[in-house]
Amino acid sequence: MRRMTLPLWALLVTGCSSGTDDVLDAWKAAGETPSAFTDVGEKLPGGKCQAGKVSGLDATLCTFDNAEKAKQAEEPGWTLVGNSVGSSVVSGKRVLVIADPRKEDPTGRRINALVKTFQKESR
Repeated sequence: MRRMTLPLWALLVTGCSSGTDDVLDAWKAAGETPSAFTDVGEKLPGGKCQAGKVSGLDATLCTFDNAEKAKQAEEPGWTLVGNSVGSSVVSGKRVLVIADPRKEDPTGRRINALVKTFQKESR
């Protein structure tokens, strides 16, 4: 019995990796420093969202049931950016909202790099 439960447990653990973890790992591999992302509920309508910081910028990652729902949430994502410099980007079933309220990235290069890595990982 023990032999059967170990492979089943391993399969469950590997199957539970969230899309957020994949994006965070991609950012780390690109030299960025993401904080721990925590569940923030439905920040965007219909999404399961997590938020944290990446290299000093505020980031929210939301996953949707399908690409159409994600696309519909792209525009409401701009409300999370507010009056800051930032972006709301959809890629597949995910939306990334990134904002720079503390003006950490005056050139926008960091935001651009984070968005490109997100898009590459989320295809």
